[in-house]
Amino acid sequence: MAVGLISLPTLCSAILRVPYPETEQDRMEPETNQEPSLASQLGLERAETNRILGSLLLAVFTVMLGVGIIAPLLPGYARSLGANGIILGLIFSIFSLFRTFFTPVAGILSDRWGRKHLMGAGMFAYFILSLAYVQVETTPLLLTVRALHGLAAAFIIPVANAYVGDLAPPQKEGRYMGLFLASFLAGFALGPALGGVLYDSFGMASCFLTLGFLALLALSLILVFVPNLTTGRSDGGKEGQIGASLEILKSHVIITLLIFTFVSSIGRGSIMSFVPLLAQEKLDMSATFLGAILTTNLSLAAILLLPFGILADRTDRKHILLAGTILSGLMFALLPSARGVWGLLLVNVLLGIGTAMAFPAAQAIAVSLARGRGMGTVLSFLQSATGAGFATGPLVSGMLYKSYGIDSVFHVCSVFLLAASVYGAFFLNPPGRRIEGS
Repeated sequence: MAVGLISLPTLCSAILRVPYPETEQDRMEPETNQEPSLASQLGLERAETNRILGSLLLAVFTVMLGVGIIAPLLPGYARSLGANGIILGLIFSIFSLFRTFFTPVAGILSDRWGRKHLMGAGMFAYFILSLAYVQVETTPLLLTVRALHGLAAAFIIPVANAYVGDLAPPQKEGRYMGLFLASFLAGFALGPALGGVLYDSFGMASCFLTLGFLALLALSLILVFVPNLTTGRSDGGKEGQIGASLEILKSHVIITLLIFTFVSSIGRGSIMSFVPLLAQEKLDMSATFLGAILTTNLSLAAILLLPFGILADRTDRKHILLAGTILSGLMFALLPSARGVWGLLLVNVLLGIGTAMAFPAAQAIAVSLARGRGMGTVLSFLQSATGAGFATGPLVSGMLYKSYGIDSVFHVCSVFLLAASVYGAFFLNPPGRRIEGS
């Protein structure tokens, strides 16, 4: 772990300093929002910024590794406590509901009080609740722990996301967001494999204890290596600061981006729930092959998030965002027609590429607009829009599946993604280097 703490900031430094040629277009059309990053305003040296960034990324990876460990094992654990039907679904949805509802609260408070203390409180609560799972013996208690766990989660990843946004300088937002999203997704993608080994070797309690240990490790990283950055600005008191943060939400571009994110997330939200059903009903695929395909999707997206984040800094972010969303929409439409393992694998590879294209571009647009105006507020509402879409998607898909069959799920998901693309093409006009109409 000590090696990781030394090498990760060094790796961040190498990635963030990758040179690229300046074009004539760059010199003629600079970014609209040229306010320096919070790190620059506070005079942080490059080495200090990279140490903070590396610590944040490692903490995010660690937390998401724990989430990935228990996620695929919770259904069986819940059933062992007597959960079935709607209660089983509620055990999963209540976590997302609490996290989605409290994420904007965490973002607004982090703009007011700073990021470190809220992340620390969230991670400490995460650690305590991870241990509480071991003591749970009834479904009502499990529902309570899951709800509180979702509340604690709202104060970790979204606030860390805003902190990375604070560090991102103008015209490198995509690169920083690509790093953040890659650490997030890589941890979640690797977690299930480790969880399976722990469960088979030591039982379910070991998985919860490992979740708690990883949360404690992430808390240590935040407490030791991450300062509580603040500009010390005076904007009419803390109430005035909150008002200034909320004012950015009235921006036409932010409102459009939130609607776009919500609609497209409805389309994306069903892949983990209904691709397994598709594989079983139409392809008679084994769990091993299905797990390998879904892991390929997540892993490929994690690998490509940084390159596409860099690309979002060099080209039109709106075009990359729309291209990734259109590609995902087309692949959802093709999923019911996939033939065999290789057909499903190919479609999932292209879905991973589409995801990697869209996510860093959307976050880069949000960061460039939110800098100096409420980073935590904007990014937390963006994450809530994503969470709300991912929660709505499976509900819509479940009704479609019951009435019209598995094919209808992916066709309608495709419609949501393509509709979001059309909406974004006409109404999403963020200021930027090559976006017209800004």
